[in-house]
Amino acid sequence: MNLVPILRRWSLGLLFAVLGSSAALAQSGYYQQPGYRDPRAYPPGYYPGKLVQPAQPQPQQGFSFRRFFGVPDEPPRPARAPVARPRKPVAPSAAAAKQEKPKVDPSTHVVVFGDALAGYARQGLDAHFAENQDVAVVPKIRDTSLVRTDSADWPNFVKATLDGGQKTTVAVVMLGTSDRQSIKEGEETAEPLSDRWKALYRQRVDAIVNTFKERKIPLVWIGLPPMKNSKATEDLVAINEIYKESVQRGGGTYVDIWPGFVDDENRYTAEGPDVDGEPAKLRTNEGVFFTRAGARKVAFFADTEIKRILGQGGTATAASNPADITPADGSSPPSVEAAIPAPPDAAAPISLPSKPLVGPVLPLTRQDVAPGGTLVAAPPKLTGDNAYTVQRALRVGIAPSSRPGRADDFRWTSP
Repeated sequence: MNLVPILRRWSLGLLFAVLGSSAALAQSGYYQQPGYRDPRAYPPGYYPGKLVQPAQPQPQQGFSFRRFFGVPDEPPRPARAPVARPRKPVAPSAAAAKQEKPKVDPSTHVVVFGDALAGYARQGLDAHFAENQDVAVVPKIRDTSLVRTDSADWPNFVKATLDGGQKTTVAVVMLGTSDRQSIKEGEETAEPLSDRWKALYRQRVDAIVNTFKERKIPLVWIGLPPMKNSKATEDLVAINEIYKESVQRGGGTYVDIWPGFVDDENRYTAEGPDVDGEPAKLRTNEGVFFTRAGARKVAFFADTEIKRILGQGGTATAASNPADITPADGSSPPSVEAAIPAPPDAAAPISLPSKPLVGPVLPLTRQDVAPGGTLVAAPPKLTGDNAYTVQRALRVGIAPSSRPGRADDFRWTSP
């Protein structure tokens, strides 16, 4: 059914009705009533009492039922300015509050020396001692190798730091990220991990250790972890041996973190248990550095030795060897054996009753008899209702028939 002609007829009829109503109003004298002023009687732009500028008609866009039926459109409403609502202040997180809270005059200063790996160790120690306001972790990190610079570079840096007024209770060192390189000795070059290279590298490590030993500052040297590269891991094993031998010979403490970053087969692993025993990712994707959980684990290994050095009083001892400590009265220091408490007295043995060497003699061929004189081992008499079944089973050897529901009932039940 085509509705277009019907709509056209309906629109024309409505238009004629509107025009007719306007003509009827004009004929009835509505516009000639007293007090009415027809605006058509005045020139354009003039109205009684004031002069206004004629408004320019604006073209209407789109279809509108109001314009279709002759009703003027409503003037557009002015746009309301957006009202800025005040934002609620966001409370800082607990971690940010801890970082922003400065430590006021701490008595213990843990100064961390080293390269990029030492930066992660410092991060873990800082998080570990965040709640302890009496311990401050001070980073002294340099992106400098121990083999590509002058042999006195790192010792001079340590001396300048300690002599420059930096308070140091315990020194923590972690070096060797990029030390698998050749060492130049004049015009000659020592290849990595050669005998000459190990001797030169040991001298540089000894120079750092002796710097702390001369100033009687306790030293904690953190060893290197395994790497994702298997060849680098093999080289780091030999480098860690140099660290361990030099540090222990110089009176310091060597911390071996290798077992915390390998699997059950002593191979590199990027994941493992964190300090809380939960599985976590400990190493970054390149297999060299640590994640936040890995840095906390490195600090966990070092914290054990730091607490041992600090002691229960919270301050480190000046001497690196316990044998160097001398009492104030000048007497000889107590020995380790004297500090060990005496073992408790052994308990007296409990006396047990003695057993006879020989017991009562029992004849093997004697026949047991009942109180009435009859033999106990007499054969049973087959009497009663069970006599036939027992006689067939024990004498003839015919098994008794199975009963329904018993374990020896192997019959198939009918469906």
